[in-house]
Amino acid sequence: MSKFRKYPALVRLTIILFFVVLVIYSLIQAKHILYPLALSVLFSYLMYPVASFLEYKVRFPRALAVLISVLLLLTVATGALSILLGQIHRLAEDQMIQQHANENFAAIQDFISRKVHVSVEAQNLWIKEKVHSFIGNQDGMKTVIMKTAGAVEALLFIPIFTFFMLFFRNRVEKFIHKLAERRHAELAETLIKQISKVTIKYVTGVTIVVTILAVSHSLALSIIGVRYALVLGIITASLSFIPYFGTIVSGIIPFLFTLVAQDDPYIALAVGLYYISIALIDHNILTPSIVGGKVQLNPFVTILSIIIGATIWGIPGMIIVVPVIAVVKIICDNIDSLKPFGYILGLEKGGLSIKKVTEFFLNKKKS
Repeated sequence: MSKFRKYPALVRLTIILFFVVLVIYSLIQAKHILYPLALSVLFSYLMYPVASFLEYKVRFPRALAVLISVLLLLTVATGALSILLGQIHRLAEDQMIQQHANENFAAIQDFISRKVHVSVEAQNLWIKEKVHSFIGNQDGMKTVIMKTAGAVEALLFIPIFTFFMLFFRNRVEKFIHKLAERRHAELAETLIKQISKVTIKYVTGVTIVVTILAVSHSLALSIIGVRYALVLGIITASLSFIPYFGTIVSGIIPFLFTLVAQDDPYIALAVGLYYISIALIDHNILTPSIVGGKVQLNPFVTILSIIIGATIWGIPGMIIVVPVIAVVKIICDNIDSLKPFGYILGLEKGGLSIKKVTEFFLNKKKS
């Protein structure tokens, strides 16, 4: 480090920028193997409590305990996906939905024709041209096919990677200790414990929040009168794996669906108000209480990192980037020279929580 500081500031800045660009380029080029690997790390932390229980409490061999854990994960994922696909198939074949969608689409075209003075025939011709150009574009279709094949390939690798990460978890820990050597042994042990604790709490907490939101969305949409409330509830709740953006954007899907596919505009209004309310509750009470953890990330840094993650790896990057930044913050907090970076990444504990809200109402009743 001292030798590096001997260089002029401009040379040091150029080296740092070159290193950052090289890292980002490498991440983009190797994304088809790296993001399944990163997602497997999250899934291994999610299934670690199950594997640990089966191994140490039930006394199963590690290989069997890990195999059961991975099969359980696959069973739950396959079951949820089959329910979702079944509901989507029913929705696509619903004649009433198609009729309302056609009527509302015709009304929109008529409104454009009257206000913008573009005939319905011209609008239909423009839509047909865009569809034909997309289908006829071989490069576009090739890109879609390649991305779909890449996603399927990544999904096949995730359970395999998860199995081996759970099975060889002790060797990874010993590997880190060997790298740290004796002089950094205490720091390595502290980092391993804090990172494991926060990552497990984050992954399990987010999963619990998404499950709660899936039930809440499905019940609320059903009460409001939205058709296919279950499929819309599951889809919109799944978007909450992406912090901030997920909960905010999730309301757009059922709002547009009810606006286009149902004949009562007040239902769409009720859906919009519900998702605004649930976003406030999720951001201020639900997620801080359940996900929580010792690492409090700066919202601005979190949003910026999500944008960068989406640019590099797309949707997987948006999901992975938050626990990665949390790990970076833990490392910065435990190394003296990096503590300023840990400070800028973090945020003092605050905001509402279920505990605080409960205490407020209990104290109010007592007084």
